[in-house]
Amino acid sequence: MIYHITHKNINFEKWDRCVSDSISDIIYAKSWYLNIVCEKWDAIVLNDYEAVMPLPKKNILGLKYITQPFLCQQLGVFHQQENFCIDDFIAIIPKIFLRFTINLNLNNTVSSSILKKNVNYTLLLNKNIHDLRSNYSKSHLKNLRRAHIKKVSVSSVPDTPEEFSFNKRKLSSNFMSKKQLDIELKIINVLIGAGKGEIFSAKVTNDNCCSIFVANENKRLYLLSSYSNEEGRANSVYFFLIDHIFSLKKFRGYIFDFEGSNIKGIAERNKGFGAKPSNYVTIHQSLFKRCINCISKKQ
Repeated sequence: MIYHITHKNINFEKWDRCVSDSISDIIYAKSWYLNIVCEKWDAIVLNDYEAVMPLPKKNILGLKYITQPFLCQQLGVFHQQENFCIDDFIAIIPKIFLRFTINLNLNNTVSSSILKKNVNYTLLLNKNIHDLRSNYSKSHLKNLRRAHIKKVSVSSVPDTPEEFSFNKRKLSSNFMSKKQLDIELKIINVLIGAGKGEIFSAKVTNDNCCSIFVANENKRLYLLSSYSNEEGRANSVYFFLIDHIFSLKKFRGYIFDFEGSNIKGIAERNKGFGAKPSNYVTIHQSLFKRCINCISKKQ
């Protein structure tokens, strides 16, 4: 049986075990991560947590709806089967939610309500750095040469979470809200405190001019956030720092997850490191569509 349960009634131990055992074991669906990025969330559960689906919910002026949280690329249903059709889970979403917009994970399929297709790029770090570089684009290799000529170096004192956030806020005020930046800082602190995150920084002169924060779970690295100031951009420090992360023996055999992107320029940058694309979809139902579906099922 598939059923809806509210947040206070979720068995988080069983939830996290289901996600960890699923074919789509990703950090975004772990209960502790959802508790950071969601204002509130409920769940759709199959039997005794054989499959689970988080429902990140919001309430504005008494109107309830479901929306994809910030810094949470993929959700959907977590299960042990490939190409799992989630239509029955969608049907269980309570009608009190007047609309929903959810990014599914790449092992979910759905017969309707697809709003758009998205692309993500990942790279298996199963080779030494010289072999990985053989798949870099000419442009990326040129950027690496520029960084080496400018004597870019890995910082022996990487940013603290607070320093990272301070620099990010200075550079991101036009496209990130204070609330989003606060959530990001909380995620960084929690992950680093749990040994599941790390900040890498690099410099050209005295101060760090580029930093990358990666989450680390289940042999997968997630590029959750980064910044590069004017000095960093002028000296291709981002390319240097990504290459440095790839070179570390402790990450051999890991998957590096670039977290996107649908934006052409960022997608080309990710692809230029030799990363491979995979697709996942965003599904959406408006109030009108949900009403029509409800009427159709009663007939």
